[in-house]
Amino acid sequence: MYSLATANYSFGKEIKNEVDLESINSSIKAVINNTSIPFSGSVILLKQGKPILELQKGNGINAESKFVIASLSKQITATLILQAVDNGKIDLSDSLNHYLYKSSSPSEKKYDDSITIHHLLTHTSGVQPLGKPNLFAPGTQFKYSNLGYSLLGNVLEQVNSQPFDKQLSAFSAKNKLDGIHASVGSIKNIQQTVSELATGLNEINKLTPSNLIINASQLPSGGLIASTSAFASFQHLLHSRKLISPESYQLMTQPHTKIKFLWPNMSYGYGLRINKDNNLTEYSHTGYVSGYMSMSLHYPEHEIDLVMLENLALNLNDLDRVFEIHNQIRQTIQRHLKVISSK
Repeated sequence: MYSLATANYSFGKEIKNEVDLESINSSIKAVINNTSIPFSGSVILLKQGKPILELQKGNGINAESKFVIASLSKQITATLILQAVDNGKIDLSDSLNHYLYKSSSPSEKKYDDSITIHHLLTHTSGVQPLGKPNLFAPGTQFKYSNLGYSLLGNVLEQVNSQPFDKQLSAFSAKNKLDGIHASVGSIKNIQQTVSELATGLNEINKLTPSNLIINASQLPSGGLIASTSAFASFQHLLHSRKLISPESYQLMTQPHTKIKFLWPNMSYGYGLRINKDNNLTEYSHTGYVSGYMSMSLHYPEHEIDLVMLENLALNLNDLDRVFEIHNQIRQTIQRHLKVISSK
């Protein structure tokens, strides 16, 4: 079993030094409006679940616009897995094969039998496609894996006897998250049923419409669709402890492994990156697929959430430039919050 480290939760407690929300708002607006880097998307900032800033920029982008949220999908998949844990359907210590091959023949190809659900959630499985050897002994290294989260979707389908997209629809309906969808096909085809889905653009020599095609296996790892307000509502419910048990939430937000990322001193929990520099806790994630980029931030001590969804994917030949706007927004929020946290 995986240990529950002692948590120092401050959710719901009064913060003695009030955050200067107007200054944060002004700083975020300045970053978006004054940047020389192409930007098209939607940004929302919440305090205690209430929007205090909503900003849209780009051709046809408005408050109702929806985007492929890329790897922010992993937060939702991890939540669904932990709900199944809470319901007694999944044990994090069980192997992946335990759920996928209960009635298989001895000769059938399987994954490394030491890969557990915990390893998949934390990207420490080393899993490769069937027939290929594991990259490393599970649990010994961190290697970001979209395949790992696709397999978690397969596990959910087995234990709940329902396709992943149907589970997502039921989850959205139950929690009044109407702006979150699991749809497959080309962007043009999806827009026939999700009309608010913004067309994704790739920055190559010029801005070119994305040819992204979402298939069912991509949904759990990076293919879900949401508006900023809908994903922000999900994030608020999650960090308000309304979606999973306190024990599961603690496991989700516990640093399980150190990781290398553009931002220093990062760890990974379940579907979340974690940073605790300067006495300021941050749960975050970013995402990138053809035509779309995304970022989410949550600061539990101050009950502040930011969600940024974009329908323009910058050229990957310069990663610092790709994430420059994200970095600036993160830094301006942290700069204000660290002043409060240090008092």
